[in-house]
Amino acid sequence: MPTLTRLLTALLLLATAGPRADAQRLSLAPEIGFYIPTEKLLDAANGNVGEIEAGPSFGLRLALALGSRLSLSVGGSYVPTTFAFRPGGGTPESRDARLFNGAAQLVAFLLPPTGLLSVFVNGGAGVVSRGGVAFTDDADRTDVTGVVGGGATLRLGGMTVTAAADLYSYTAEYAGTTAVSSELRQLDVQLRLGLGLFGGAMGARR
Repeated sequence: MPTLTRLLTALLLLATAGPRADAQRLSLAPEIGFYIPTEKLLDAANGNVGEIEAGPSFGLRLALALGSRLSLSVGGSYVPTTFAFRPGGGTPESRDARLFNGAAQLVAFLLPPTGLLSVFVNGGAGVVSRGGVAFTDDADRTDVTGVVGGGATLRLGGMTVTAAADLYSYTAEYAGTTAVSSELRQLDVQLRLGLGLFGGAMGARR
């Protein structure tokens, strides 16, 4: 995660202090969305089951054009949610939780990014970090993940609206106590809607 943070900081500094030519290659977009975990985080042999529930997300994304149809995108989202824990398969106990997901991805445009409508696919690496009351004693709260996805961007004058979906695929270990632990494959879906404040679609060159 430190590498992702440094890259995000570098792009932000370039966006605010770089020359005009560089600014035209950058896109800054606040995002809202919805995060959907599709797998249980805990499925222990003693019958204890636990899963993170879907929730809204709030994030920011920066993109830098590398060519006419290729860009580098770095972003992250905060997800306030709950962890539903069912001891022995019994009555669920909801515990406050929070997630942070971030990714650095290459974006390839299938339709020209300078047009009214552009379509893209993306892929790269990221992290998923868990926190809050539900994970106070969790021994392994951050996981490295592969990320793939795609979406479309609509240009509205000097602004852009982007709708996209990313799939996070990773293995997570829940170890809230020494008696309750589980290591399971996770598939999480991040739906996002972003509003570009400056630059082209995902930092596309004009």
